Amino acid sequence: MNNKRLIFIVLSLVGLLAVVAAVVYVLLVLPKKSQTVVDPYATNDTYVYEDAPHADPAMVGKWQNSANPQWFKVYYDDYDGDGYYWGKEWNEGEDVHEEDLQYHGNGWYRWRRDGKKLTELHTMDMRDMPIAKQWRVKTDKDSLYLSEPEQRKQFFSFSRVDD
Repeated sequence: MNNKRLIFIVLSLVGLLAVVAAVVYVLLVLPKKSQTVVDPYATNDTYVYEDAPHADPAMVGKWQNSANPQWFKVYYDDYDGDGYYWGKEWNEGEDVHEEDLQYHGNGWYRWRRDGKKLTELHTMDMRDMPIAKQWRVKTDKDSLYLSEPEQRKQFFSFSRVDD
């Protein structure tokens, strides 16, 4: 009987130590891995990563469509931690201007470039599911060319805009 009681006490202490270790990890270690930056205008939290990779510098910047000069795209170097960066897009021909875009709301997207493949995940305020757009991408000094993977001969041409 005493052996069973001793085993029960030892197992209870081991379980209690495991719970205390988990609580200490959650309270002390996890907050140091990513720091939340609070923006009063943000619809999503932004996380700061100490060793965040940088986006392709050939993509980062503001771009204006050559055929439709009212259509703009911006690719940022802001890393979201899931392997994507942030960007935004608007068309002033549809009476949407850059200042109309809510931070990380409609008009914003997350993007990732893998060689010639560009993926944009567009956010919609009405639902939380991102809408994926796939592009083939080519860049040179001040030009950006986007085409749908199936339509390589039809492409959108953008020129870099100096701010």
